[in-house]
Amino acid sequence: MVGVVENSKSSEKASDPIDYIWRWIEDRTGLKRLILKPQPEFTLFNPHYWLGALAVIAFAFQAVTGFLLMMNYVPLYRTLPTGADNLAWESVNNIIHNVPFGSLIASMHLYGAYAMVMIAFVHLVRNFLIGVYKKPRELMWILGIILGFITLVYAFTGYLLPMNTVSYGATSVGVQLASYFPGWIGKVVPSLLKGAVFPDDTLNRFFAFHVVLLPILFILVLGAKIGLVFEAHGASGPVEVSVDRGPRNRKVNWYPRLIWYSLGLTLIYFAALLIVSALFPISAGTEYTGGSLGANILPDWYFVWTDIVLRASFFSNQYVLDGLLTMVGVILLLTLIPWVDRSPARHPAQRPLISILFIALIGELFALTVYGYLTTTALEIATAGEIFEVFVFVPLTIVLLGLVIYRFSPAYVVNKGKLWAIKPEWDYAGIKQEAEAAEALVSTNLYRGEAGADLGGKLKSNPEDKPA
Repeated sequence: MVGVVENSKSSEKASDPIDYIWRWIEDRTGLKRLILKPQPEFTLFNPHYWLGALAVIAFAFQAVTGFLLMMNYVPLYRTLPTGADNLAWESVNNIIHNVPFGSLIASMHLYGAYAMVMIAFVHLVRNFLIGVYKKPRELMWILGIILGFITLVYAFTGYLLPMNTVSYGATSVGVQLASYFPGWIGKVVPSLLKGAVFPDDTLNRFFAFHVVLLPILFILVLGAKIGLVFEAHGASGPVEVSVDRGPRNRKVNWYPRLIWYSLGLTLIYFAALLIVSALFPISAGTEYTGGSLGANILPDWYFVWTDIVLRASFFSNQYVLDGLLTMVGVILLLTLIPWVDRSPARHPAQRPLISILFIALIGELFALTVYGYLTTTALEIATAGEIFEVFVFVPLTIVLLGLVIYRFSPAYVVNKGKLWAIKPEWDYAGIKQEAEAAEALVSTNLYRGEAGADLGGKLKSNPEDKPA
């Protein structure tokens, strides 16, 4: 009998060796109790719940491709009396043309950076619109803003490393902007970034920031955010109010479903990145050999809107400082939004004003970016008409259009015409009473669907199905 039991156990191990290895590691490390706790079933096959995981996947690919590039990259630029010794550009050019698969890896690293910035942006927009920052997830929201800022700095420091004319010109403007901040910030930050000689020392510092400091900061903040997600609060539930609590309560183990789902996302991301990099390989650009450049150089696409804000003529003589303070103010407002929007409602239709203003902000960012690529003016927006169109007409039109749509939507009637500070008791009291009544009806078997399944809050069956 003992032999039969042992044989059955060994057959189970042999039938699913991956599961056996997983359980062996889990029993000896407590990994499941630390971070890999079961997750709500409603997150499966809902891509917007996996945007954060996709950003982590993008970061991992950046680490791998960046490590491969470091094997042949030389972070050295020397200003000489007769010109410049740009070993950084030469090493990038060598990687692209002479190193096996160098062009593909370099392209994957650049497009991967673009993808990481875009995913982080979409993740922020999604979290704002569904009210993820609401109590008790305020700290998670703040950590997410910090991660987004680190991602942008990550991209900014990496942009200089090829040391071509475009990367040098855009980075020099960015470094110079830090000197416009008042007080010690305008003195310490530029010195920290530039070093004694620009760009000789700057390149080494940006390289150190890019490959050492920023990855460490990113991993630390990411670890804190993941700890809050898995340990404290879990994934945020759907914004739709539903009587059916089942999908919210059902949990899914990481192995096998979540692990395989994550692996599928990773393979899809890798395939997309590989295809784009193979079809559109990058070049090393024009080597920077010293001297000043023209004023028409734009930063990379995710910073173009900042360039337009900083060179807007309505900021008067101190337009740079005022533009910087404006951007800092917007970032601080986004960071502190949990204490500005204090209503517990999460659906965008239940907080119309804050949602419309946020959509107007996103529309303004897109408008500024498009204008940056269309304009040929070097230092400032040329006319007052263009200023009005870009900075006033676009956001005002979006706000007015949003208000009109809200006025003729069902949400206007449900919200009793309110735009702000919708009372918590209206948000939840009536809905909760209806939910409890429906659940009581289901639990007493007075209302059953086909095959005897409880219908929950969705009430899929018709009223005619109710037994007499």
